[in-house]
Amino acid sequence: MAGRLLAAGVASVAVIGLFAALLLVSSPVRRLNVGPNSTSALAWELNRAQGASLWPSWTVVRANSAHHALVVDVEARRVEEAREIAEEIIAPVRNQGYQEILIYIRPVDDPNGAMRRIQWTPRTGYVESAYRALP
Repeated sequence: MAGRLLAAGVASVAVIGLFAALLLVSSPVRRLNVGPNSTSALAWELNRAQGASLWPSWTVVRANSAHHALVVDVEARRVEEAREIAEEIIAPVRNQGYQEILIYIRPVDDPNGAMRRIQWTPRTGYVESAYRALP
């Protein structure tokens, strides 16, 4: 009797595991890893701007908004593409009433490396600033 119960329990766990694996593989939605510093739903939404990619070229790691301003921290493989990255991030939120959006873009593997900042306002558009790496 105990053997049958054990076998039934093992079979149930196997069926549940297979069902979960099937859902994971067949789901068109992929959870993005937005980095260890991010718990923001806003950051998750901004990451969706580049679509589902197995190896995204940039990732929003933190995003905060207050008083009609949005500040976004991004890690990117190619910091020199800052303007293009900013355009992708700003496009879905452009008409949400922000008076200023600041996007800070840093290299993926070097958080103290050279950084770019893109400032966007409805009046001035995009303004890019480059900052050197810390010594």
